[in-house]
This record gives sequence, C-alpha cells and structure tokens, in this order.
Amino acid sequence: MRIKTYTTKSMREALLKIKEELGDDAVVISKEERSSFLGGKEYHVVAGVDENAAPAKAPAFSPIKVSPAEPGVYGRPRQPVSSIVDPETAEAAEPAFPAPQAVRPYIPPRQDHLGGDHADSNQHPRHTKTGTFPSTVRGLNEISEIKADVNELKDLVKTILESAVSAPPPAPAVHAAPAPAISYDSGWDAFVKRLVDSEVKPDIARRLVGNIRGGAQFTDIELEQKLEFALSEQFPVSGPLKVKKGEPLVVAFVGPTGSGKTTTLAKLAAHCCFSNRRKISIITADTYRIAAIEQIRTFADIVHVGLQVVFSPGEIPDALAACTESEIIFVDTAGRSQRNEEHMEDLKQLIRVLRPDETHLVLSATTKDSDLIDMANKYRGIRVNRLLFTKLDETTKLGSIFNAVSELGIPVSYFTAGQSVPDDIELAQAGKFVKRLMEGRAM
Repeated sequence: MRIKTYTTKSMREALLKIKEELGDDAVVISKEERSSFLGGKEYHVVAGVDENAAPAKAPAFSPIKVSPAEPGVYGRPRQPVSSIVDPETAEAAEPAFPAPQAVRPYIPPRQDHLGGDHADSNQHPRHTKTGTFPSTVRGLNEISEIKADVNELKDLVKTILESAVSAPPPAPAVHAAPAPAISYDSGWDAFVKRLVDSEVKPDIARRLVGNIRGGAQFTDIELEQKLEFALSEQFPVSGPLKVKKGEPLVVAFVGPTGSGKTTTLAKLAAHCCFSNRRKISIITADTYRIAAIEQIRTFADIVHVGLQVVFSPGEIPDALAACTESEIIFVDTAGRSQRNEEHMEDLKQLIRVLRPDETHLVLSATTKDSDLIDMANKYRGIRVNRLLFTKLDETTKLGSIFNAVSELGIPVSYFTAGQSVPDDIELAQAGKFVKRLMEGRAM
C-alpha cells in the first residue's frame, strides 16, 4: 500500500492533489487542522492507495440522453409537469416544435391574422412551411426536462469556474533552500492581515509592507524580523526621565479629563522615590476637581515628598523656588477638553510660565485613533513633547495607538495598566510594543 502525507491550505486542495497523485481509489487515512505560523490554517492529510488492487474499468463515454422516462443529469427525480401545467389549459399554450433533424438554422412559422401558418419570405428557399404540431402535455414535459438539464449544466460549469478562480496559485520552486522559503507576496499579505486584525489602518499596513517588500524570497523568521524593524522605526520612544545637573527636571502632565494624569504622576513619583532614590517634589494645579488636592496631598504624605498647590499661573515662580532642592519636580494639571478654547488658553498660560523640560500628554488607550490624533494636534500649542498612554488593561488591540503615533511622530514615554502604585507602569519600548501589536494583545 502506498501512503503519502499532504500539507495544504484547504481540504479542497488536499483532495485534488490526492486524486491527481494517487488516483480515484485513494482513501484518506487521517486529517488534522493546524494553525500556521502566519496566523492562518493548514491541513495535514494522510492518504493511501492499494497498488495491488485491480483498477476499476472506466465507463465508456456516452452523451447525455434526454428522455421522458429517464431521470435528470444527476439522477434527481423530475417534477411532474402536471403539477406545473394544467392539462386542461395545455392545448391553449404556445405551440411547441421539436428540434429539426438536420443541423441548420430554424425559423419558426408565424401566424397571420387569419390563423394560417406562413414561412418567412426572406428565409432560404429550401426552408419550407413545416406546419404546426398539437401542443400536448408530453411536449411541455420534454421542454421542461431540456431546460432543467441546461440549468444543471450551467450550475456545474459555474462551480468548476469558481473552484478554478478560488484555488491558490502553485508555490514557486525553491532550489536547495536551507529553510522553507515562501513567496514574498503570500508572506507579506499575511502580515498585512495580521496588522489590520490588530486595528492598524489598512493604508498604513500596506504602506509599511510596500516599503520593505522586494523581489527576493524570505523565510518566515526573516519576514517577521523585517516587519518588526519597519514597525519599530514608525514608533518613536523617548526613553526614561533624564535628571539634569545643577537644577531640577520639571515634568508636567496634561491631558483630557479622566485620562489618568494624577495616578500616573503618583506611579512615577513613587518609582523615583523608592527605586531610584531621587529627591522629588510635586506641584498641583488641579484645583477644579473635587477632592483632587486632598488626594494628591495624601499621596505626598505617604511617600514623604513636598507638595505645592497653585491656583493661578502667577503662583508658579514661588512654587518652583520652594522645590529647588529636588532633582525632579512633577506638575499635575487639571483635565482639559481640547474643544474648550477657554480652558485650553488657561492651560497654555500655565505651561508658558512653568516652562517644563518634559510635557507628557496623557491619553487613554481605549480612545479611537482619530480622537487621539485630534487631541494631540490641539495640545501641540502647549509644547507637548511626550505621549503617555494609560489603561492598556482596558483594551485588547494596540492598533489605534500605533496609528496615532505613526502619524504624529511624537515619542512615547510610558505605558500604564491598572491602578496599582507604583507597579502598573512600564517604560515604552518600540520592540516590545511591536511584538504585542503583531500578536494581537495589549499586555
């Protein structure tokens, strides 16, 4: 018995190969559906054929016969004509003509106003008047069977054509390749699909792939590495906070209401205090939110850092003077909608007096990419030079973040996920982010 294993993208392709190589007597021994490296599916099919068995004699070809006593092309039962045509009204139907015996153009007779039959005066001289035949149920039955056979043949041809169109193209030949190489077209298309599934914009995904694809063939690992590198180049990061010499580093947090500015400030401040042993101070200008001052004061008391509260831009210089001994000064601001021009103007005046070294725009990862871009563009007027994304634990896709950062070009500083202080925060790293993006996960 001859046994062979096939690995294909569909069961249809496997069956076609089995029939082509092993013949009609082959049997499928086992089949298994697996996930391919590129995220799709592939089928592993084991088939065999008994080579000692006598081959079945192929039936002689015979044309399809249409007869009232025979079933249809596929052996399906015919629907009785009596259920379609009333025998009493059959005689009133249009006259039916059998097909002519000789192969020649046929011009049916027409009736004049007196009911007589006349041949067309322009027909060939040998075409004479054929007369009419009585319209019977049998004649209608034959016509119905012919129509049914024609429709079945049309369906068969349509199925064959659709199968030919949908069948995948044959893989190109690979000579002495050290690793299984694939056509760059199929590989790149699979990567485009993976990016789109992660909610990366299709035009961005296609543009990235178009910039790095070439005429050579690559292994799966090479494709992965090239795409990761291209994605990383489109996702700038700022790195950790950089302490200055001789004066404190001023870090401001701005953003819309509810984005998590105060919690993020607390996480970074606690990390700097406990892990890096830095001297820090906190300035808060969030005097609009209820209990905001009490909340940040409680945190400052827990970590034993100084807290300054300012109610107007004019109080900023005194607050900064009180923090000259610190290495890092974290500044919390009130949440501002980018569409409220009055509030945005107040924030702009505050930042103009503060003159921070780093201004982090804090945005929620659950926000759609078009809104992220709109917020970042509106906050550019206050010299935002960092993006910080929160609530990664509340989303499953990172495509919106990549879309926004790729278009804006502003580097990303940190990611947060959860409310735990100071644990649920991490430094933004392009390679790590791209890995998650391609794997379709946020954390």
